[in-house]
Amino acid sequence: MIRKAFSAMSIDRRFGISVAAALLPVLLLCGRLVVHEWHAYMVADDALYAFQTYRAGLLAIESVSAERGPTNSVLGENLPIPEARRASLLRARGESDARIEKLLEMLQSSRCPGCATELARIENARAELTGARANVDQLIGLPLAQRRERALSSAVDRMIKVIPQFSPVIDALAANVVRGDTRALNCLILATLTADLREAAGQLGSHFTAALTARRALGEGDQLAIERTEGRIDQLRELIDSHIRDRSMLESAPFDRMNRQYFGEGMAYITDVRSLATRPGGVAISPAQLADHYVPMMRPITAFRDQVLDLADTEIRFHRSNALGLLAVSALAAFLLIMILLSMAMLFRRRVIRPLVDATHVIGAIANGDLTAEIPAARYRGEIKAMFNAIGVLKANSVERQQLERERGRLIQELKATAETDFLTHLLNRRAFESRARLSCAERNAAEPELALIMFDIDHFKKINDTYGHATGDHALQLVARLCRETCRQADVVARWGGEEFAVLSRVQDAAQALAVAERLRCRIRETRIPVSGGDGFNITASFGVAFASACDSRDVDRLFRRADRLLYQAKEAGRDRIFADPTSVASDNA
Repeated sequence: MIRKAFSAMSIDRRFGISVAAALLPVLLLCGRLVVHEWHAYMVADDALYAFQTYRAGLLAIESVSAERGPTNSVLGENLPIPEARRASLLRARGESDARIEKLLEMLQSSRCPGCATELARIENARAELTGARANVDQLIGLPLAQRRERALSSAVDRMIKVIPQFSPVIDALAANVVRGDTRALNCLILATLTADLREAAGQLGSHFTAALTARRALGEGDQLAIERTEGRIDQLRELIDSHIRDRSMLESAPFDRMNRQYFGEGMAYITDVRSLATRPGGVAISPAQLADHYVPMMRPITAFRDQVLDLADTEIRFHRSNALGLLAVSALAAFLLIMILLSMAMLFRRRVIRPLVDATHVIGAIANGDLTAEIPAARYRGEIKAMFNAIGVLKANSVERQQLERERGRLIQELKATAETDFLTHLLNRRAFESRARLSCAERNAAEPELALIMFDIDHFKKINDTYGHATGDHALQLVARLCRETCRQADVVARWGGEEFAVLSRVQDAAQALAVAERLRCRIRETRIPVSGGDGFNITASFGVAFASACDSRDVDRLFRRADRLLYQAKEAGRDRIFADPTSVASDNA
């Protein structure tokens, strides 16, 4: 029926319907192309805003980290606090507050609709910073002789612990930037590493505060903290160097100045102070004098970070400009294409269809014997070739659009990653731990033949949650996780097994070595005091079960887990705060 109706129409009307039918998909494809380029531009624009927010976050971290310098200085001053020191502290706090407020404003903006989690984290960080400052103010209100060393160390640690609250926010903002502009990834990594280096450098100086204030020699705990921080600084330096090799334009004056002033003069100064501070009676240097000499040496770090951020800003803005240009070109090209097709259709109608209709009328008139009909004399050329050229342009645009979509999909797939860490303690989670344990059980090591599994459980943890609240319980879990990282070797695999239970997988030469690790960890947990708001805090204990792969019939990881778990419960049933180990392995070691 439709076919008959279409056949019955005049050729002029059929051509109009055919042209309309042909232009409709062209309009759809052009509209799709323009929408795609608009989306690309919006992604690039959002990436620029995310980068600006990311930069504001790094500046906020820098200010909070730099605030520890004048804080450590006033902690080492006797009453009355010198006005210059107090003014310096107030300036540092004001700068921190201003930068945190700016970061919060950017996270609250309508341009950051998915930043609720990050906003809450920064609010929590600001609250913790306020509490840490109040603790410092309380201490500096006391005479220097009444400031107990443990209280000083706690005040410094509370200021340090504010910084990790910013890390998830920085990572999330960096991910937002990379989603919009993958080419900024290397610069973001460099900027984050440099910010971490600035924080580690500040922590290194803070580790001297308690000893310098008390005019005593550095203790074993101080030495361990300094060595651990120096190791972190060396690791960050290697990572920065590896990324610098990929971007030769960054090997400039700020980078050279950072290597010369901080890694050269700054680290040498810290080494000299540490050497002097290990002598009996300590060294006659106050925290303020240390800060006055050491802090200026850290400034090239932030100068280099700013150079990296400026380069990233330039690249992201360039990408955004390109996206805007592509959008304008696509819109203009689509408009011109539609106009060209319409012009061609009108030209074809005027030069082909209308002459054909006229010729039909003339032929009909001649067939009917009407010899008075006028014969058109105009000539028509090139219209069909132009139409095929226009279709070729449309095909080329479609192919380019498909290529862009495939490339975008590939980049999105490359950015996907999975987490293997426990969100609270930042240790491995159970699934990741089991995977590494299975690999370790399948390996053999002649130098360290024993594979030890240490499982321990915080005693009466439910009572802690019921008495002090889940926030205190979470803090206790985080402290235990930190003790695990400090006590265990770098090669050991440490995980939060679940709830209040932890696990350590370690290759050792004999069972005694593993038991020594478990005993050190048990003692450190027992000696650690969990702070409680409005109180003196409390101590916790843990029960340990230590199993060895050699104590099982085979190196089956499930049997090893079950054995360690049974030993752990035997320790709890025996009174808690003790270690139960495989008797077979212990006996073989004693023999």
